[in-house]
Amino acid sequence: EYSGIPKDVAPDVFRVLDKLEKQGREAVILELGPGRVDKSGDKINGLGLPDNQIAYVERFLDLANLTPDEQLREASLLLAGISSAEEGIDELKQIQGFLDSMGTDPGKAKVDLTVVRGLGYYTGPVFETFLLDLPEFGSVFSGGRYDHLVSRFSGQSMAGTGSSLGIDRFLAALLKLKAIETRKSCADVLVTTMDKSRMSDYFKIADRLREAGFKVDIFLGNNRRVPKQLQYADRLDIPAAVICGSDEFDKDDVTIKDLVAGREQSKDVKDRAEWLKAEDIQVTISSDKMIDHIRSILSRKK
Repeated sequence: EYSGIPKDVAPDVFRVLDKLEKQGREAVILELGPGRVDKSGDKINGLGLPDNQIAYVERFLDLANLTPDEQLREASLLLAGISSAEEGIDELKQIQGFLDSMGTDPGKAKVDLTVVRGLGYYTGPVFETFLLDLPEFGSVFSGGRYDHLVSRFSGQSMAGTGSSLGIDRFLAALLKLKAIETRKSCADVLVTTMDKSRMSDYFKIADRLREAGFKVDIFLGNNRRVPKQLQYADRLDIPAAVICGSDEFDKDDVTIKDLVAGREQSKDVKDRAEWLKAEDIQVTISSDKMIDHIRSILSRKK
C-alpha cells in the first residue's frame, strides 16, 4: 500500500522479500524488477515492478539495519496514515515492551520487520527462531497468530496462536554439533520369538524388562529362526537379546546373548564353533536373574 503495489501482487512481493536472508538484498531487488541469474546459471524471472515502487521497498528495507526501537519508530514515520501498518507496529511495540519487562537479552529476541511467514493464514505477529551456533540452518521453531484458521475446518470463529518445531533441522543441528550419539534403534533388548503359540509369554518377558526400565523390541517378523532374528538385532545395534524356546520355558530359564561382545569377538575369531564357545557372549540362567544380567551387560557398554 505504501509503495503503490497492487494488492494482488503483494503475495509475490512478500515471497521475494522472504529470500532476503538467504539470497541477500541485491538478489531480492533484482527479482523485484527485471529478474536475475542464480549461481547455477538459471534465469529467475522478476516481478517487473517499476523503479519507483522498488525504491519505496528499498527505503523500507533500510530499516532492518536499525535497532529494534529505531526500526519501530522509523517505521511509524515511514508508514504513517496506513491503518494496517499502524496496527501492526503498535502490536510489535507492545511485544517489545513485554520482552523488555521480562529482561530478555536483546541478542536472543528482537523485532525484525523483514520476516515473512504464511500470508495465507497468519493474521497478526509472527516469529522465527534460529540457532545462534548454526544460523545457516534457518528457522527451527516458528509460529504466529491466526484468527481465522480454525473456522476453515470447524465453522467456528476462534482466535488462535501456535507454533511448529522443525524436528529434522533440530536433529541435523544436534548431529552437526556432535551433541548426540546416533543409534539405529533405541532398544536395549530384543526379545526373540521362536514359538508363535507362546507369544503371550514373550510379551510377559518384554513387560518385565520394561518394568525394570529397559527399552525393549519384540521380534514380530515371520522368520522364527533365531540366527535370523539375531542378525536383525545386529543390524539395529541392539546390545542384548533374550532367547526362550521350549527348553527354557520348561525350566523357567532364559538364554541371554551379549550382542555387543559377540560383534567385537567375531572380528577376531574366524571359527564359528570357537566363537559360540567364547565366554561372556551367551548364557542360560534362571529367569529371576534375567534383569540383573542384562543390566550388567548394558553397564559395560557405557
